[in-house]
Amino acid sequence: MIKKIKKILLNHWTIFISMFLGAIFGIFAPVAAKKIAFLGDMYLGFLQITVIPIMISALICSFYNIFHSSDSVYYLKRLIIIFFSCMIAVTFMSVFLSIIFSPGSNLSTNAVQLLSNGINNSETVIKNYTPGSVSHGSFVAYIENIIPTNIVKSIYERKDISILLFSILLGIALGITESPNVKVAVAFFDAIFLAFLKMVDILMYFLPFGIFFLISGFLSNVGLQTLKALFDLIALIFATVITFFIAFSIIIARMQKKPVFTCLKNLKNSYLIAFGTSSSFAAMPAAMLALTQDFKVNKQSVELVMPLGVSLFKPGVMIRSIAIAIFLMNLYQIPISFSSIATLFFASWAASIASTAGPAILSATSFGIVLSPLGIPPSVGVFLLLSIEPLIDPFITMLNIQGNCAVTLMVAKKDS
Repeated sequence: MIKKIKKILLNHWTIFISMFLGAIFGIFAPVAAKKIAFLGDMYLGFLQITVIPIMISALICSFYNIFHSSDSVYYLKRLIIIFFSCMIAVTFMSVFLSIIFSPGSNLSTNAVQLLSNGINNSETVIKNYTPGSVSHGSFVAYIENIIPTNIVKSIYERKDISILLFSILLGIALGITESPNVKVAVAFFDAIFLAFLKMVDILMYFLPFGIFFLISGFLSNVGLQTLKALFDLIALIFATVITFFIAFSIIIARMQKKPVFTCLKNLKNSYLIAFGTSSSFAAMPAAMLALTQDFKVNKQSVELVMPLGVSLFKPGVMIRSIAIAIFLMNLYQIPISFSSIATLFFASWAASIASTAGPAILSATSFGIVLSPLGIPPSVGVFLLLSIEPLIDPFITMLNIQGNCAVTLMVAKKDS
């Protein structure tokens, strides 16, 4: 009986039905959806409990193994080449599609007035939002801020890049330390990794309920008038995200020598968590499980590439940043030149690193990294991001997971 219930809960049709019902409930009963949205937040909280332990333990074990593996140079070379190749492809395809769509160039007077009113409101929101984790400084100040002077504080404030850096440094230190006790420490972190993966496996049985509450809560916050004014921008982001999702899906299928649909089915749990939670870190453990169990990818490769990729390579965030930047360049009649494209490449990558898995407001405040070098007021980008985030973020997060699964397969060696 229990096995049948588990099978029903994990069935993809059950998940799709819960997504559909959540969307209907969020659109037609937004007030009630907002009242029960805390249940979705609770489920997301349980998933996020697993994120930091999995990320820390996976990176520590992976970087330790690099120093005790004959394939270390192989992994590092392929990581660097593939990461940068994918980043360049995402940047130039995003710019190319943005030039074709030309969003923001033909807005009506009413749309411009609506955006102007919203920009003033967003400035008020930013001024009133002052947690310690939000930074308004330059990119140099951000780099200084990620140094993990206190790892406990970094974990408490969810500074993902600081935690990433700490884990890498500890893994390297263990790798170059010659002591019999080092193997005990590494075995401990490996056990922690496996235990929290098991916890994710258990939480998957509650996914249909979590998806319902999360999606209904997201859609209850969408402003329809603003979305109409930003239709061109939203269409551009969706077109670019779909293009790269298909491209990464084909790469995964070719690397696995399996049909595309089979690969998508194997990764469905990670997609659903990504869609429902809009958190790449929350979906990462499920993706790692699929890569090791269904795709038979080398465990060391998965533990190394996925946590690094989820932190450093976020194609969806890069696409969103470039699309909004070009929308505003058209709106302010700023010419698109080679220098502006080069600025977008580095700035969008930096902004994607600075973005977090927390509330949209935290990602919004890092938008100055992209817009300031172009001479555009960051508050304008903040308003646009906060307006469309509930609609586009689930799809952007799915692309982030898909992209990093593809990168992992391109870097990894398959288990025999």
